[in-house]
Amino acid sequence: MDFEKLLRGSWDHFVKDIVNLILFFLVGGVLCITIVLIPSVIAGFTRATLAYVRTGRKPEFTELWNFNGYLETLLLMIIGGFLIMIGYCLLIVPGVILQIWWLYALFFIVDRRMGFWQAMSASKDAVSRTGLFNHFVVLLIAMVLNGLGSAVSGLGALVTTPFVMIMLALVYLDLTGERAIGGEEAGMNRKGAENAEN
Repeated sequence: MDFEKLLRGSWDHFVKDIVNLILFFLVGGVLCITIVLIPSVIAGFTRATLAYVRTGRKPEFTELWNFNGYLETLLLMIIGGFLIMIGYCLLIVPGVILQIWWLYALFFIVDRRMGFWQAMSASKDAVSRTGLFNHFVVLLIAMVLNGLGSAVSGLGALVTTPFVMIMLALVYLDLTGERAIGGEEAGMNRKGAENAEN
C-alpha cells in the first residue's frame, strides 16, 4: 500500500470541503449526546464520507438521522466491540488483530447492506488478502491522529475525525476494487471486489 498517496489523497479530499466536513462532524458529535442516535450518526458519518469521496457530494445532515443499517451498526458496535475488548484483555495482540480485521466492516454494512457478521467476515477477508501489516499501519495512523485530536481539548477531533474517515473510505474503495489509492481507476483489487460480493 502506498501510504504517501493515501495520506496525500485524504488531505486533498479533506481540504477541498473542510468547512462543510467539520460542521457535519460537529453536528453529528452533538447528536451523539442523545445516545440513541449514536449508531445512526456513525453510519451517517460513514455513508456521507463514502459518497463525498466517490462523487464529491457534500455531506447531507439528514444522513445523521438516517436509520438505514441502524440495527446492524448497533450489533457491530456491541458484539464487535465486546470481542475486541476481550481480545485486548487477554493478551492485547488478539484485540489488535480483531480490530484490524474489522476495520472496514461498517463500510460493508453501509455500502453493501450486509448483515453485521457478514460485514465483519468481508472486512477480515479483504484485510487478510491485502496484508495484515498494511492495515495495521492504517489503524495506527488513525489511532495516532484521533489521539492527537482528542488531546487538543477535544476540538482537534473535528479535524482528525473527518480526515481519518476519508482515509478509511479511500482504503475501502481500494480494497473493493472500485478505486486505487491515489484516485486512479482500480484494477489491482478487482478480484477482491468479486470476493467481497460473494
